[in-house]
Amino acid sequence: MRCSWWSSRLARGVCGAGGALMLAVCSASAADIGSSADDLLAKAPVIEDESGWYLRGDIGYVVNETPDWSQLDFTPSVDPAIDDAWLIGLGVGVRLADWLRADLTVDYRGKADVSAQGFSADFSTATALANLYVDLGSWKGLTPYVGAGVGAGYVSLTDVELLGADIGDTDGWGVAWALMAGVVVAVAPNWQVDVGYRYLSLDSVDLGGGVPDFQQSAHEIRLGARYLID
Repeated sequence: MRCSWWSSRLARGVCGAGGALMLAVCSASAADIGSSADDLLAKAPVIEDESGWYLRGDIGYVVNETPDWSQLDFTPSVDPAIDDAWLIGLGVGVRLADWLRADLTVDYRGKADVSAQGFSADFSTATALANLYVDLGSWKGLTPYVGAGVGAGYVSLTDVELLGADIGDTDGWGVAWALMAGVVVAVAPNWQVDVGYRYLSLDSVDLGGGVPDFQQSAHEIRLGARYLID
């Protein structure tokens, strides 16, 4: 009986000590694991989300269409043809949603010869547009898009000659609008290349000096680069 009582007490003591030891070991292990996890999190690189803003620059080739002049005041039924030209543009934009973005662009279209029977001039334009784009999804770094824009266009006619006489320069403003389509290629974490087409129309351009308002449109093949701002 007495041996049995001491045996029971001893067993309980051993179990209690073992439980306390296991609890201490588990607590220490948990503390070590927690400390290690905290160290790993502290050393992990901080990943910053993109701000959504971007800068863009564009160059392109312009196929000018003949201006829509029904009649010029100084000579009837003149329909001057405009040579092709080049363009350069700059802009700033922002992503509004995963599939929607907007930007403001300013473009300059270089001088192109304007010629008709008895009439010649150099034709150049500048446009400022507010644009909205819909991105149509991404596949292996390629993102097709469509877009539209509206704004103002400035037209300049220089070295104007009529029937061999120099009649000076003239310029004026009109409404500009555009339709776009293209594809964006991701080439680096913060860089994208934009290959696109833009139809640009200049409407109700008033050059003054007795020249009636006219409409002129162009087809642009554009190559651009975008820098994504972190």
